[in-house]
Amino acid sequence: MKKEKLVITISDINSSKSFSVNKIIKKVILWIIVVVLLVVTLSFFVISKLTTSVNELSQDREKLTTENNKYSKEIENKRAQIEELGMQLDEIEEIIGIEKEDDVSLLQRATLAKLTSSEKIYMLQTIPSECPLPKCVPTSKFGWRTHPITQKKRFHNGLDLRAARRTDVRATADGVVRYIQDKNEGTLGRVVIISHNFGFETAYGHLRFVDVKAGDIIHKGQLIARSGNSGRSSGPHLHYEIRYANKILNPTSFTKWNMKNYDQIFEKQRRVEWESLIKLIKSQKNKLAQQ
Repeated sequence: MKKEKLVITISDINSSKSFSVNKIIKKVILWIIVVVLLVVTLSFFVISKLTTSVNELSQDREKLTTENNKYSKEIENKRAQIEELGMQLDEIEEIIGIEKEDDVSLLQRATLAKLTSSEKIYMLQTIPSECPLPKCVPTSKFGWRTHPITQKKRFHNGLDLRAARRTDVRATADGVVRYIQDKNEGTLGRVVIISHNFGFETAYGHLRFVDVKAGDIIHKGQLIARSGNSGRSSGPHLHYEIRYANKILNPTSFTKWNMKNYDQIFEKQRRVEWESLIKLIKSQKNKLAQQ
């Protein structure tokens, strides 16, 4: 039986060469070409489908991110409204609950009278007091205001203090650095948050430089940062916040708290359980004295 052969001739200017290929090999080569074409076509189809799916997922992600930001702002506004209502309730209780407040004031005065000078100094050292800047000049108060950038009414959680760029920012009490944001991101830009004793916490925002790191032990008066204009800000200043047990406090009276007006804080800041706190401090001091 005569075999079928395929002859392939390759020619150039100088010469030509011929090669014989079995037709079975030809069929194999054809099948390989067909398979390769099918694989390439299928790959393009799959890649196209995946690209479409990725684009759809990206669109869904952007949509979810937008909705998340929207709901986050709504939650933040609701939380601020609850805080504001809580403060208003405290003020109403002070007005209508005269006998109760009188009793509390008498109790506090009796407790305060027992505080020694060393205990007062200890409280001023461990609870946020005095100003974090060399001079305390408020430029925007605590509470509801029209935001200078967005022009929308929002609750201002802290106190804005006038400060030129690179002004020293110092801790207002002993504590531990809980959080650092050293990049110019978000509403407050560069931020330092310090946890203090007895549930107090301070936050310092719109900073230019951060001089501490998370976990650092901080002493009152220690340099922690330099003021700036980072974040969503209309000009250089320091944003200063004080919280107590997840309650937002007005920092104004704390920035003026010192030995000369020591008792005023207990009347102006009624959201803090001063009576129990003072008893705890006295108890701790007594235990240390007995050791």
